[in-house]
Amino acid sequence: MFALVDCNNFYVSCERVFNASLDMQPVVVLSNNDGCVIARSNEAKALGIKMGAPFFLNRELFKKHVVRFFSSNYSLYGDMSCRVMNTLQQFTPDLEIYSIDEAFLSLNGFTDLAHYGQVIRATVKQHTGMPVSIGIAPTKTLAKVANKIAKKDAALQGVLDLTTVEGIDSLLETVAVADIWGVGYRYAAMLQRHGIINACQLKNADDAFIQKHMTIVGLRTVHELRGESFIELEQSPPPKKAIGSSRSFGVPVEDIEELLESVSDYVSRAAEKLRRQNCAASTLQVYLTTNRFKDEPQYANCISCTLPTPTAYTPELIACAQACLRKIYRKGYRYKKTGILLTGLTPANGLQLNLFAEHRGNFSNQKAIMRAVDALNERYGRNTVQFASSGINKRWKMLQSYKSPCFTTRWSELPTVKA
Repeated sequence: MFALVDCNNFYVSCERVFNASLDMQPVVVLSNNDGCVIARSNEAKALGIKMGAPFFLNRELFKKHVVRFFSSNYSLYGDMSCRVMNTLQQFTPDLEIYSIDEAFLSLNGFTDLAHYGQVIRATVKQHTGMPVSIGIAPTKTLAKVANKIAKKDAALQGVLDLTTVEGIDSLLETVAVADIWGVGYRYAAMLQRHGIINACQLKNADDAFIQKHMTIVGLRTVHELRGESFIELEQSPPPKKAIGSSRSFGVPVEDIEELLESVSDYVSRAAEKLRRQNCAASTLQVYLTTNRFKDEPQYANCISCTLPTPTAYTPELIACAQACLRKIYRKGYRYKKTGILLTGLTPANGLQLNLFAEHRGNFSNQKAIMRAVDALNERYGRNTVQFASSGINKRWKMLQSYKSPCFTTRWSELPTVKA
């Protein structure tokens, strides 16, 4: 038995926790560089504001309806996500963090699941201020369906236990096939062409047809809709096969020194993630590009290099990335974005060294240095200790003109309470 706990309008809810004036008001959160809408309150949805709507095209609409808008505040959102997940761990020993705002819980052995769901929902709200919806079902796919219905139907008070529903097929008929977990846009279009337009029809579809057109993965989804559990809980997700980092610049960049700063910064972040999963990278890719939406000279390029020995040592990765960037950089262009990608990941323990590689220093000292840097940044906040090659002023960093304070992760921005 599974429960899917999903935070309602997560980014917007994070903003509302620390700003009571936003309650019941239309609120949107903007993407990197304040480009487009990536989160909306229910009130903003009611105004017809679409996901992905460009900010600059909707300024008048926002002004007319007094829509409150905020830049993405990833430090705040990440910390609030951790608080929600830590609260959920109190209710079951088996939990899978599916995304920043979703988690699957195993409820095997529990009774009166609808009531238990209400207890979970109330506790998360009390401990974190975050509203959540909960779908409960014998499979993860059905739990997703139940969650979607619980979120939309106010009479359910945020919790739906499908095991208590009579005539579940009639409920599945209200769910479009495109809204089913695991059915992408192309599969949905294909199914609709064959007359399968809702979840009930997909549940009753012919197995041979589904396997032919959607492979064994699609067949697994169909069996899940029938109440047969095929997708297990992943309490320890497998390590990533690649780690990347990139951002669009807040302003166009032409100077190679600023571009070098950006890739150094991105390498530092990616290497931190690499060490967190106890891996080393054997290949590094660097890319840069201009803004293809601007009527000006265009250029884009990428380059990869293989490291002599897999490593997670940030200085070595930075040196490699900067050397790669110098090879593909061209003068006379206004660059919009750079990025790096670490691939060929292998476990950091027991690395196979290269007999013919040049001496790269003492590996134990490198690990000790990185452990110290990571510990300081973990305790005192990101970039407490950073590499000088990443720059200080960072004129190129992304725009966040409307960002709220980092209420929970920065001492200087703690909320102030007045009596």
